[in-house]
Amino acid sequence: MSIVVRTIHGRQYAYASRREGKRMVQTYLGPMSRPDVQAAVDSLSEEKGIPTRLRRLFWDTDPASLDSSLHAAAIIERVLEMGDLQDVRWLQHRYAGTMIAQVLTLSKGLSPRSRSFWNLWFGREVPCAS
Repeated sequence: MSIVVRTIHGRQYAYASRREGKRMVQTYLGPMSRPDVQAAVDSLSEEKGIPTRLRRLFWDTDPASLDSSLHAAAIIERVLEMGDLQDVRWLQHRYAGTMIAQVLTLSKGLSPRSRSFWNLWFGREVPCAS
């Protein structure tokens, strides 16, 4: 999710923008002159990284340097491999289902056990290896 601030007739308006499949969906937050909108924009702008709760999964890297957009595949992979249910809920809120499915399909870092479990969890039909 990202924040878009548009200036219309000299006034600034905030929108939360996220991708749903191939579409970009924007949700109107309100005029930037309102304190509650400014606070929402500030809190959403801080979401570039990963939440503090997930930092335990990234012991081998500096969690502050992770950008949830740039490093999406690595973050999804790590959460699916070692995260708990609350972590996966955050993952589903943060990333589109197609992105998670793509990582499940293409990732070389997921164990076969995790890949099988999450394919079942998300209701994905995967051809059986014979």
